[in-house]
Amino acid sequence: MTRIPAKLFIFGVLFVGALVLLFMAFGINNAGHRTVVQYPTGKLYVKFTPGIYPQWFGNAEIYNDVITFDFDKSSSDVDSSISQIGISVRYQDGGTGAVYGKARFTLPGDEITMLHLHKAFRSNRGVSQKLIKSVTEEGMNLTAGLMSSEEAYAEKRSIYTQWSSQQISKGKFQTRLERISTVDESTGKEVTKNVPVISYGSDGLPVHLDSDLADYGIDVNGFQITDWDFEPKTLQQIATKREATMAIITAIANAERAKQDAITSEEQGKANVMTAKYQKEVVKEQAVVDAQREKEVAVIAAERNVEVARQQKLEAEQKKLAAVEYKQEQILRGEGDGAYKRLVIEADGALAQKLETYEAVMGRFAAAIEKQKWVPEVQMGAGSGTDGGSNAMSLIEMMSVKVAKDLALDMSVKK
Repeated sequence: MTRIPAKLFIFGVLFVGALVLLFMAFGINNAGHRTVVQYPTGKLYVKFTPGIYPQWFGNAEIYNDVITFDFDKSSSDVDSSISQIGISVRYQDGGTGAVYGKARFTLPGDEITMLHLHKAFRSNRGVSQKLIKSVTEEGMNLTAGLMSSEEAYAEKRSIYTQWSSQQISKGKFQTRLERISTVDESTGKEVTKNVPVISYGSDGLPVHLDSDLADYGIDVNGFQITDWDFEPKTLQQIATKREATMAIITAIANAERAKQDAITSEEQGKANVMTAKYQKEVVKEQAVVDAQREKEVAVIAAERNVEVARQQKLEAEQKKLAAVEYKQEQILRGEGDGAYKRLVIEADGALAQKLETYEAVMGRFAAAIEKQKWVPEVQMGAGSGTDGGSNAMSLIEMMSVKVAKDLALDMSVKK
Protein backbone atom coordinates (compact mmCIF):
# COMPACT_ATOMS: atom_id res chain seq x y z
CA MET A 1 0.00 0.00 0.00
CA THR A 2 1.43 3.30 -1.09
CA ARG A 3 1.60 5.99 1.58
CA ILE A 4 0.72 9.64 0.70
CA PRO A 5 3.57 12.01 1.45
CA ALA A 6 2.96 14.11 4.56
CA LYS A 7 3.41 17.42 2.75
CA LEU A 8 0.90 16.49 0.06
CA PHE A 9 -1.63 15.38 2.67
CA ILE A 10 -1.24 18.62 4.60
CA PHE A 11 -1.66 20.61 1.40
CA GLY A 12 -4.82 18.74 0.56
CA VAL A 13 -6.30 19.31 3.95
CA LEU A 14 -5.48 22.99 3.82
CA PHE A 15 -7.04 23.27 0.31
CA VAL A 16 -10.25 21.56 1.37
CA GLY A 17 -10.40 23.71 4.48
CA ALA A 18 -9.95 26.83 2.35
CA LEU A 19 -12.83 25.78 0.09
CA VAL A 20 -15.05 25.13 3.10
CA LEU A 21 -14.17 28.49 4.55
CA LEU A 22 -14.86 30.12 1.17
CA PHE A 23 -18.33 28.57 0.89
CA MET A 24 -19.14 29.50 4.45
CA ALA A 25 -17.98 33.06 3.93
CA PHE A 26 -20.10 33.71 0.76
CA GLY A 27 -23.49 32.62 -0.60
CA ILE A 28 -25.46 32.94 -3.88
CA ASN A 29 -29.04 34.26 -4.09
CA ASN A 30 -30.92 32.81 -7.08
CA ALA A 31 -33.50 34.68 -9.19
CA GLY A 32 -37.05 34.44 -7.80
CA HIS A 33 -35.77 34.18 -4.23
CA ARG A 34 -34.58 36.37 -1.40
CA THR A 35 -32.14 35.30 1.36
CA VAL A 36 -32.17 36.40 4.98
CA VAL A 37 -28.65 36.22 6.45
CA GLN A 38 -27.94 36.23 10.17
CA TYR A 39 -24.29 36.98 10.91
CA PRO A 40 -22.48 35.51 13.92
CA THR A 41 -22.76 38.90 15.55
CA GLY A 42 -26.59 38.61 15.40
CA LYS A 43 -27.07 41.22 12.69
CA LEU A 44 -29.73 40.37 10.02
CA TYR A 45 -29.38 41.17 6.32
CA VAL A 46 -31.71 40.50 3.36
CA LYS A 47 -30.35 39.84 -0.12
CA PHE A 48 -33.18 40.59 -2.62
CA THR A 49 -31.29 40.68 -5.91
CA PRO A 50 -29.71 37.65 -7.62
CA GLY A 51 -25.96 37.21 -7.03
CA ILE A 52 -23.24 36.64 -4.42
CA TYR A 53 -23.62 38.00 -0.90
CA PRO A 54 -21.23 37.87 2.10
CA GLN A 55 -22.35 35.33 4.65
CA TRP A 56 -19.34 35.45 7.00
CA PHE A 57 -20.09 32.12 8.55
CA GLY A 58 -23.64 33.18 9.47
CA ASN A 59 -26.98 31.38 8.88
CA ALA A 60 -28.96 31.87 5.63
CA GLU A 61 -32.71 31.28 5.15
CA ILE A 62 -34.10 31.29 1.57
CA TYR A 63 -37.63 32.56 0.83
CA ASN A 64 -39.61 32.54 -2.42
CA ASP A 65 -40.50 35.97 -3.79
CA VAL A 66 -43.95 34.59 -4.62
CA ILE A 67 -45.67 31.85 -2.60
CA THR A 68 -48.33 29.85 -4.49
CA PHE A 69 -51.25 28.07 -2.87
CA ASP A 70 -52.77 25.40 -5.14
CA PHE A 71 -56.04 24.00 -3.73
CA ASP A 72 -57.39 22.77 -7.08
CA LYS A 73 -59.25 19.50 -7.66
CA SER A 74 -56.23 17.76 -9.19
CA SER A 75 -52.55 17.91 -8.39
CA SER A 76 -50.59 20.39 -10.48
CA ASP A 77 -47.49 19.41 -12.44
CA VAL A 78 -45.88 22.69 -11.39
CA ASP A 79 -44.38 22.78 -7.92
CA SER A 80 -46.33 25.04 -5.57
CA SER A 81 -45.40 26.33 -2.13
CA ILE A 82 -48.64 24.87 -0.76
CA SER A 83 -50.56 22.11 -2.51
CA GLN A 84 -53.71 20.33 -1.35
CA ILE A 85 -57.03 19.09 -2.79
CA GLY A 86 -59.63 21.76 -2.01
CA ILE A 87 -60.56 23.69 1.13
CA SER A 88 -63.39 22.35 3.29
CA VAL A 89 -66.07 24.92 4.23
CA ARG A 90 -69.37 25.03 6.16
CA TYR A 91 -72.24 27.22 4.97
CA GLN A 92 -74.76 29.27 6.91
CA ASP A 93 -77.42 26.56 6.75
CA GLY A 94 -75.06 23.90 8.14
CA GLY A 95 -74.28 22.32 4.78
CA THR A 96 -70.68 21.38 4.04
CA GLY A 97 -68.62 21.33 0.89
CA ALA A 98 -65.27 22.06 -0.68
CA VAL A 99 -63.92 25.00 -2.64
CA TYR A 100 -61.23 24.61 -5.30
CA GLY A 101 -58.93 27.20 -6.80
CA LYS A 102 -55.50 28.86 -6.80
CA ALA A 103 -53.90 31.88 -5.14
CA ARG A 104 -50.59 33.74 -5.32
CA PHE A 105 -48.98 35.85 -2.60
CA THR A 106 -46.06 38.27 -2.98
CA LEU A 107 -43.70 38.75 -0.02
CA PRO A 108 -42.71 42.30 1.07
CA GLY A 109 -40.07 44.14 -0.94
CA ASP A 110 -38.45 46.16 1.85
CA GLU A 111 -35.91 44.86 4.36
CA ILE A 112 -37.62 46.01 7.55
CA THR A 113 -40.94 44.28 6.77
CA MET A 114 -39.15 41.19 5.48
CA LEU A 115 -37.12 40.90 8.66
CA HIS A 116 -40.34 41.36 10.68
CA LEU A 117 -41.86 38.44 8.74
CA HIS A 118 -38.69 36.36 9.20
CA LYS A 119 -38.63 36.89 12.94
CA ALA A 120 -42.28 35.78 13.19
CA PHE A 121 -42.18 32.64 11.06
CA ARG A 122 -38.43 31.85 10.64
CA SER A 123 -38.74 30.10 7.23
CA ASN A 124 -40.48 29.98 3.88
CA ARG A 125 -42.46 26.90 5.02
CA GLY A 126 -43.48 28.68 8.22
CA VAL A 127 -44.85 31.64 6.22
CA SER A 128 -46.67 29.29 3.83
CA GLN A 129 -48.24 26.95 6.38
CA LYS A 130 -48.74 29.11 9.46
CA LEU A 131 -49.76 32.36 7.81
CA ILE A 132 -50.88 32.12 4.18
CA LYS A 133 -52.63 28.73 4.40
CA SER A 134 -54.47 29.57 7.62
CA VAL A 135 -55.58 33.02 6.41
CA THR A 136 -56.84 31.60 3.11
CA GLU A 137 -58.81 28.77 4.74
CA GLU A 138 -60.28 31.17 7.31
CA GLY A 139 -61.35 33.59 4.59
CA MET A 140 -63.04 30.79 2.66
CA ASN A 141 -65.00 29.59 5.70
CA LEU A 142 -65.99 33.07 6.82
CA THR A 143 -67.35 33.73 3.33
CA ALA A 144 -69.26 30.43 3.35
CA GLY A 145 -70.84 31.46 6.66
CA LEU A 146 -72.36 34.54 5.00
CA MET A 147 -74.56 32.51 2.63
CA SER A 148 -76.45 29.27 2.39
CA SER A 149 -75.17 26.33 0.41
CA GLU A 150 -78.00 26.81 -2.09
CA GLU A 151 -76.98 30.45 -2.63
CA ALA A 152 -73.34 29.41 -3.09
CA TYR A 153 -74.46 26.74 -5.55
CA ALA A 154 -76.74 28.94 -7.64
CA GLU A 155 -76.73 32.70 -7.36
CA LYS A 156 -73.72 33.90 -5.35
CA ARG A 157 -70.75 32.19 -6.94
CA SER A 158 -69.21 35.39 -8.24
CA ILE A 159 -69.95 37.12 -4.91
CA TYR A 160 -68.28 34.23 -3.08
CA THR A 161 -65.08 34.77 -5.07
CA GLN A 162 -65.20 38.54 -4.48
CA TRP A 163 -65.85 38.30 -0.73
CA SER A 164 -63.18 35.59 -0.24
CA SER A 165 -60.52 37.64 -2.01
CA GLN A 166 -61.39 40.77 0.01
CA GLN A 167 -61.31 38.95 3.37
CA ILE A 168 -57.99 37.28 2.58
CA SER A 169 -56.22 40.40 1.31
CA LYS A 170 -57.83 43.20 3.34
CA GLY A 171 -58.92 41.38 6.50
CA LYS A 172 -62.06 39.72 7.79
CA PHE A 173 -65.41 41.49 7.39
CA GLN A 174 -66.88 43.04 10.49
CA THR A 175 -70.23 41.30 10.89
CA ARG A 176 -73.35 41.64 13.01
CA LEU A 177 -76.18 39.25 13.79
CA GLU A 178 -79.49 39.85 12.10
CA ARG A 179 -82.74 38.17 13.06
CA ILE A 180 -84.57 36.63 10.11
CA SER A 181 -87.63 34.40 9.70
CA THR A 182 -87.55 31.40 7.40
CA VAL A 183 -89.64 28.29 6.76
CA ASP A 184 -88.20 25.02 8.01
CA GLU A 185 -88.39 22.69 5.03
CA SER A 186 -88.55 19.57 7.20
CA THR A 187 -91.53 20.74 9.29
CA GLY A 188 -92.97 23.45 7.09
CA LYS A 189 -93.14 25.81 10.09
CA GLU A 190 -91.76 29.32 10.27
CA VAL A 191 -88.64 29.65 12.42
CA THR A 192 -86.62 32.65 13.51
CA LYS A 193 -82.83 32.59 13.73
CA ASN A 194 -79.83 34.90 13.91
CA VAL A 195 -77.51 35.01 10.91
CA PRO A 196 -74.29 36.99 10.40
CA VAL A 197 -74.40 39.85 7.90
CA ILE A 198 -71.69 42.26 6.73
CA SER A 199 -71.43 45.67 8.35
CA TYR A 200 -71.01 48.56 5.95
CA GLY A 201 -69.42 51.93 6.60
CA SER A 202 -70.67 55.40 5.75
CA ASP A 203 -68.94 55.12 2.38
CA GLY A 204 -71.07 52.06 1.51
CA LEU A 205 -68.09 49.69 1.59
CA PRO A 206 -67.66 46.66 3.89
CA VAL A 207 -65.84 47.31 7.18
CA HIS A 208 -62.69 45.14 7.55
CA LEU A 209 -60.87 44.03 10.67
CA ASP A 210 -57.05 44.03 10.82
CA SER A 211 -55.42 41.95 8.08
CA ASP A 212 -52.65 39.53 9.06
CA LEU A 213 -51.23 39.55 5.55
CA ALA A 214 -51.23 43.36 5.45
CA ASP A 215 -49.39 43.44 8.78
CA TYR A 216 -46.54 41.48 7.22
CA GLY A 217 -46.61 43.30 3.85
CA ILE A 218 -47.90 40.33 1.85
CA ASP A 219 -50.03 41.14 -1.18
CA VAL A 220 -52.54 38.88 -2.91
CA ASN A 221 -51.81 39.29 -6.62
CA GLY A 222 -53.74 36.34 -7.95
CA PHE A 223 -56.89 34.61 -6.68
CA GLN A 224 -59.43 32.42 -8.43
CA ILE A 225 -62.01 29.79 -7.50
CA THR A 226 -62.40 27.11 -10.15
CA ASP A 227 -65.09 24.82 -8.70
CA TRP A 228 -67.31 23.89 -5.75
CA ASP A 229 -68.36 20.57 -4.24
CA PHE A 230 -71.34 20.08 -1.97
CA GLU A 231 -72.34 17.16 0.26
CA PRO A 232 -74.85 14.71 -1.30
CA LYS A 233 -77.60 15.80 1.09
CA THR A 234 -77.19 19.41 0.00
CA LEU A 235 -77.13 18.43 -3.68
CA GLN A 236 -80.30 16.34 -3.22
CA GLN A 237 -81.98 19.20 -1.40
CA ILE A 238 -80.97 21.63 -4.13
CA ALA A 239 -82.15 19.21 -6.84
CA THR A 240 -85.51 18.69 -5.10
CA LYS A 241 -86.02 22.41 -4.65
CA ARG A 242 -84.94 23.05 -8.21
CA GLU A 243 -87.45 20.47 -9.47
CA ALA A 244 -90.18 22.08 -7.39
CA THR A 245 -89.15 25.51 -8.63
CA MET A 246 -89.08 24.27 -12.21
CA ALA A 247 -92.53 22.72 -11.71
CA ILE A 248 -93.81 26.05 -10.38
CA ILE A 249 -92.15 27.90 -13.21
CA THR A 250 -93.61 25.39 -15.67
CA ALA A 251 -97.06 25.75 -14.14
CA ILE A 252 -96.80 29.52 -14.24
CA ALA A 253 -95.55 29.34 -17.79
CA ASN A 254 -98.42 27.00 -18.75
CA ALA A 255 -100.92 29.27 -17.05
CA GLU A 256 -99.42 32.26 -18.74
CA ARG A 257 -99.43 30.40 -22.03
CA ALA A 258 -103.07 29.43 -21.53
CA LYS A 259 -103.87 33.03 -20.67
CA GLN A 260 -102.02 34.21 -23.71
CA ASP A 261 -103.76 31.54 -25.81
CA ALA A 262 -107.13 32.75 -24.52
CA ILE A 263 -106.17 36.33 -25.26
CA THR A 264 -104.87 35.23 -28.64
CA SER A 265 -108.09 33.33 -29.37
CA GLU A 266 -110.18 36.29 -28.29
CA GLU A 267 -108.11 38.65 -30.37
CA GLN A 268 -108.20 36.20 -33.24
CA GLY A 269 -112.00 36.02 -32.93
CA LYS A 270 -112.20 39.79 -32.91
CA ALA A 271 -109.88 39.86 -35.87
CA ASN A 272 -112.06 37.32 -37.70
CA VAL A 273 -115.21 39.36 -36.91
CA MET A 274 -113.55 42.50 -38.10
CA THR A 275 -112.27 40.67 -41.17
CA ALA A 276 -115.78 39.40 -41.98
CA LYS A 277 -117.23 42.84 -41.28
CA TYR A 278 -114.75 44.54 -43.53
CA GLN A 279 -115.22 41.89 -46.18
CA LYS A 280 -118.94 42.71 -46.13
CA GLU A 281 -118.06 46.39 -46.19
CA VAL A 282 -115.85 45.71 -49.19
CA VAL A 283 -118.72 43.89 -50.93
CA LYS A 284 -121.06 46.74 -49.99
CA GLU A 285 -118.64 49.36 -51.21
CA GLN A 286 -118.12 47.35 -54.37
CA ALA A 287 -121.90 47.18 -54.92
CA VAL A 288 -122.19 50.91 -54.26
CA VAL A 289 -119.36 51.57 -56.66
CA ASP A 290 -120.95 49.27 -59.27
CA ALA A 291 -124.36 50.92 -58.81
CA GLN A 292 -122.81 54.35 -58.99
CA ARG A 293 -120.96 53.30 -62.11
CA GLU A 294 -124.16 51.87 -63.65
CA LYS A 295 -126.01 55.05 -62.71
CA GLU A 296 -123.33 57.18 -64.26
CA VAL A 297 -123.32 54.95 -67.34
CA ALA A 298 -127.13 55.18 -67.57
CA VAL A 299 -127.05 58.95 -67.10
CA ILE A 300 -124.36 59.24 -69.73
CA ALA A 301 -126.36 56.95 -72.08
CA ALA A 302 -129.54 58.97 -71.45
CA GLU A 303 -127.75 62.22 -72.00
CA ARG A 304 -126.26 60.73 -75.13
CA ASN A 305 -129.71 59.59 -76.34
CA VAL A 306 -131.12 63.04 -75.58
CA GLU A 307 -128.25 64.58 -77.41
CA VAL A 308 -128.77 62.14 -80.30
CA ALA A 309 -132.48 62.95 -80.37
CA ARG A 310 -131.73 66.63 -80.24
CA GLN A 311 -129.27 66.20 -83.05
CA GLN A 312 -131.76 64.12 -84.99
CA LYS A 313 -134.41 66.79 -84.42
CA LEU A 314 -132.00 69.43 -85.57
CA GLU A 315 -131.15 67.29 -88.56
CA ALA A 316 -134.89 66.77 -89.29
CA GLU A 317 -135.48 70.49 -88.99
CA GLN A 318 -132.53 71.07 -91.22
CA LYS A 319 -133.85 68.48 -93.68
CA LYS A 320 -137.29 70.08 -93.46
CA LEU A 321 -135.82 73.46 -94.12
CA ALA A 322 -133.76 71.92 -96.88
CA ALA A 323 -136.90 70.30 -98.33
CA VAL A 324 -138.74 73.61 -98.16
CA GLU A 325 -135.82 75.27 -99.78
CA TYR A 326 -135.65 72.44 -102.34
CA LYS A 327 -139.37 72.68 -102.98
CA GLN A 328 -139.14 76.41 -103.33
CA GLU A 329 -136.17 75.94 -105.58
CA GLN A 330 -137.99 73.35 -107.70
CA ILE A 331 -141.05 75.53 -107.88
CA LEU A 332 -139.01 78.48 -108.88
CA ARG A 333 -137.00 76.31 -111.22
CA GLY A 334 -140.27 74.90 -112.72
CA GLU A 335 -141.81 78.31 -112.96
CA GLY A 336 -138.65 79.56 -114.57
CA ASP A 337 -138.49 76.62 -116.96
CA GLY A 338 -142.23 76.99 -117.74
CA ALA A 339 -141.90 80.71 -118.33
CA TYR A 340 -138.86 80.07 -120.47
CA LYS A 341 -140.58 77.39 -122.47
CA ARG A 342 -143.69 79.52 -122.73
CA LEU A 343 -141.69 82.42 -124.00
CA VAL A 344 -139.90 80.10 -126.45
CA ILE A 345 -143.23 78.68 -127.66
CA GLU A 346 -144.74 82.10 -127.87
CA ALA A 347 -141.73 83.24 -129.80
CA ASP A 348 -141.84 80.59 -132.60
CA GLY A 349 -145.18 78.85 -131.95
CA ALA A 350 -143.41 75.77 -130.63
CA LEU A 351 -142.07 75.22 -134.08
CA ALA A 352 -139.23 72.97 -132.95
CA GLN A 353 -141.54 70.69 -131.00
CA LYS A 354 -144.06 70.59 -133.74
CA LEU A 355 -141.42 69.78 -136.31
CA GLU A 356 -139.99 67.08 -134.08
CA THR A 357 -143.44 65.57 -133.59
CA TYR A 358 -144.29 65.92 -137.27
CA GLU A 359 -141.07 64.25 -138.25
CA ALA A 360 -141.62 61.36 -135.84
CA VAL A 361 -145.23 60.82 -136.98
CA MET A 362 -144.39 61.04 -140.61
CA GLY A 363 -141.51 58.68 -140.12
CA ARG A 364 -143.84 56.09 -138.63
CA PHE A 365 -146.28 56.58 -141.52
CA ALA A 366 -143.54 56.15 -144.08
CA ALA A 367 -142.30 53.01 -142.37
CA ALA A 368 -145.79 51.56 -142.32
CA ILE A 369 -146.50 52.44 -145.93
CA GLU A 370 -143.20 50.88 -147.00
CA LYS A 371 -144.37 47.55 -145.77
CA GLN A 372 -147.52 47.67 -147.90
CA LYS A 373 -147.60 46.26 -151.47
CA TRP A 374 -149.17 49.07 -153.35
CA VAL A 375 -148.40 47.57 -156.78
CA PRO A 376 -149.77 44.05 -157.28
CA GLU A 377 -147.20 41.39 -158.17
CA VAL A 378 -149.71 39.83 -160.60
CA GLN A 379 -151.83 42.23 -162.67
CA MET A 380 -154.89 40.85 -164.35
CA GLY A 381 -155.95 43.82 -166.59
CA ALA A 382 -154.90 47.16 -167.96
CA GLY A 383 -154.37 50.23 -165.73
CA SER A 384 -153.92 48.38 -162.46
CA GLY A 385 -150.24 49.60 -161.71
CA THR A 386 -150.86 53.33 -161.93
CA ASP A 387 -153.83 53.24 -159.57
CA GLY A 388 -151.93 51.75 -156.74
CA GLY A 389 -149.17 54.39 -156.76
CA SER A 390 -151.55 57.30 -156.85
CA ASN A 391 -153.56 55.82 -153.99
CA ALA A 392 -150.45 55.69 -151.82
CA MET A 393 -149.50 59.25 -152.59
CA SER A 394 -153.02 60.36 -151.89
CA LEU A 395 -152.95 58.64 -148.52
CA ILE A 396 -149.62 60.20 -147.63
CA GLU A 397 -150.78 63.64 -148.52
CA MET A 398 -153.98 63.17 -146.63
CA MET A 399 -152.07 62.04 -143.52
CA SER A 400 -149.66 64.94 -143.80
CA VAL A 401 -152.46 67.41 -144.00
CA LYS A 402 -154.13 65.79 -140.96
CA VAL A 403 -151.00 65.89 -138.87
CA ALA A 404 -150.22 69.43 -139.85
CA LYS A 405 -153.72 70.41 -139.00
CA ASP A 406 -153.58 68.66 -135.64
CA LEU A 407 -150.28 70.37 -134.85
CA ALA A 408 -151.43 73.65 -136.25
CA LEU A 409 -148.27 73.56 -138.27
CA ASP A 410 -147.97 76.04 -141.05
CA MET A 411 -145.56 74.53 -143.59
CA SER A 412 -145.61 77.53 -145.87
CA VAL A 413 -142.68 79.87 -145.98
CA LYS A 414 -143.69 83.22 -144.68
CA LYS A 415 -142.45 86.22 -146.54
